[in-house]
Amino acid sequence: MATKVSKSNAELLDLVRALNMTPAEKGSKAEAKLKKIAEKIKPLFENYNEKREDIRLDHAFVDKNGVLELNEKGEYKFTKDGIKAMAKDMKKLLDEAFDFYQFTFSTEGIEDFKFLAGWVEGIEPEKPSEEDEQV
Repeated sequence: MATKVSKSNAELLDLVRALNMTPAEKGSKAEAKLKKIAEKIKPLFENYNEKREDIRLDHAFVDKNGVLELNEKGEYKFTKDGIKAMAKDMKKLLDEAFDFYQFTFSTEGIEDFKFLAGWVEGIEPEKPSEEDEQV
């Protein structure tokens, strides 16, 4: 049975970034597993993006009639206070945790992808080197 872990949205973003930057040989087991992981976390990432967009909209500038004002590029406008409040809410969103059931498939081909530790059962995080510990 899969292990249930708690993850933050910041950890989710780190995973998405790592998945996007990790090259895998076409047709390899690693490529297939990375695609499967990306597919499974897509709803979590979409949920994060919806919440992020709501925060942006909540803090966007509106005129005295409550009409949203956009700049010439069609982007939201923000006041200084709106930006400060939005930054606080964005930080809270990054820290927000959710429960996640770790992936339970063979780690063959992905065992060296330490960024998957905590997301895929059987992949251990990178151990700090002795040099790191002496700092």
